[in-house]
Amino acid sequence: MTTQPGSFLTRAPAQGWVSARTIGELATAAVVLAAFALTELRSRDPLFPFSIFRSKGLAAADANQLIAFAGFVSLFFFLTLYMQNVLGYSPVRGGSAYLPVTAGIAVAAGIAARLFARTGTRPVIVAGALIAAAGMYYLSRIPVHGSYLTDLLPGLVIMSIGLGAVLVSVTTAANAGVAADKAGLAAGLLATSQQLGTALGLAIFSAIATARTSALLTAGAPRAGALTAGFQRALLACAIFLLAAAVIALRATNTRSEPAAQPDHLPASHDRIPAPELTD
Repeated sequence: MTTQPGSFLTRAPAQGWVSARTIGELATAAVVLAAFALTELRSRDPLFPFSIFRSKGLAAADANQLIAFAGFVSLFFFLTLYMQNVLGYSPVRGGSAYLPVTAGIAVAAGIAARLFARTGTRPVIVAGALIAAAGMYYLSRIPVHGSYLTDLLPGLVIMSIGLGAVLVSVTTAANAGVAADKAGLAAGLLATSQQLGTALGLAIFSAIATARTSALLTAGAPRAGALTAGFQRALLACAIFLLAAAVIALRATNTRSEPAAQPDHLPASHDRIPAPELTD
């Protein structure tokens, strides 16, 4: 049986952050990571050359990806729970509710790619993160008896525009200053940042939502109200994370290149390798 990277983080809220199992898993991960780093630093031909972090803006782009996806993926998780457990949506209806998000991401990604030649990637990342944060804040105000058209759709559309801009911009910025022979490694780092951000986000925000809901249930609040309050608190935290991503984006590379065509065998969202032209 295989385990996704960081999956123990998503189990931590249920197991307990101070439980022996959680502490043991975190300690083991730290030891393995330290051993890997020492081995690579001593190797003449390392699998992972740490010199790649000297590439301008790469670390900032990876950090931005990590924090942004902590908010993005968690938002879909909590909204799905809200639609099914509070509003009573079926799985099919809940999934269909995200169809406008797909369109918003596609449109925003196309527009963002055209803006690179004029503004560079940095302003697009910052603007995208701020727009997404605004959409998430709107969604953090979901009521118990919510309506899709008034309480969900506007926030989802706004968030999707920001998400599309961040996706294509961060990918371009991450690869802008990387040598051609390290482009694959840079893409792998970006994908790892996305997965780690997803695991961290679900662990942190689930703990926030569970704590709020449990406190209200203990106080005798109705189940629907307690669940909604927990989701509201978690979604607000997602919005704050996107604001942090906007701040980090100020350190990202500002390249004025267009994303290169995506190879057929690579995922479209995080392995694009653009051909950089100008950076500042």
